[in-house]
Amino acid sequence: MFNVKNQFTLIIIFAALAVLVQSMKVIPAGRTGVIFNLKGGIQKNYYGEGLHFIVPFLQNLIIFDTRVLTYSFSQANSEKDPKRLGDPIIAKTQDGQIVAIEVSIVTQMIKEKAPEVYQKLRTDYESVLKAKISKTMQEVIARYVADALYTAETRRIVTEELFESLSSSFLSSGFKLQDVFLRRIDFSKEYIQAIEYKQIALQKAQLAQIRKDIAIKEKEIEIIKGEGQAQLVSIKGSAIQRNPQVAELEYLEEIERSENPVPVITGLKGNTFINLDKIVPQS
Repeated sequence: MFNVKNQFTLIIIFAALAVLVQSMKVIPAGRTGVIFNLKGGIQKNYYGEGLHFIVPFLQNLIIFDTRVLTYSFSQANSEKDPKRLGDPIIAKTQDGQIVAIEVSIVTQMIKEKAPEVYQKLRTDYESVLKAKISKTMQEVIARYVADALYTAETRRIVTEELFESLSSSFLSSGFKLQDVFLRRIDFSKEYIQAIEYKQIALQKAQLAQIRKDIAIKEKEIEIIKGEGQAQLVSIKGSAIQRNPQVAELEYLEEIERSENPVPVITGLKGNTFINLDKIVPQS
């Protein structure tokens, strides 16, 4: 049996093991740690991934995720990304239209800034990023009318402005902005209906103009045809006056184009006559 001394030794050993376990901290890959000291506050150094030792009950290791992360504002259950910060951002355009915007922000905490991030934001930095993104998006959208947001070019400019504005804001908080994706802009049902009616009216006006243009062209063609026919008659009349045989040649050409056979009567002396009664309709 163990005596009191042996029991005390075991207690000391277990206590030492417990202290040792408490002092051993592992920082996973893609994370950074900072140490908060109960006496001196947050230490200025940051700690990389791997095994580290701290003083139990006096020091606390705070771990931050320093991987490249995508934070999204989107419809509930529309994305598998666990870093969904909230619903689409509601903003008002310059002309007073309400829009809902789905956007994704790709960012990464700067390892060297981890102690500063904890001092300023503690561990609730995601709520701060959420507020920054929402405010900046609303400010940018307010510069544009709703009609402009329909175009791809305007959306590209909005994305660039959003990236530029957020870059400096994120950097001051210890984060590097990697990219911005303007995923979707939804307008109110009333505004969409107004746009559809406007497009329909525009299409009708364009169709009416096309029909008008076609009618004008057809009229011009008829005028040109009429002028050409009159000119042709005048030319023929002048030609006949100068040479009566022209009329005879035209008549013979008309006979050649005719599908009906031309009756021919041969005289006793070899003269050939055309039976006009078979060609010219009787009145």
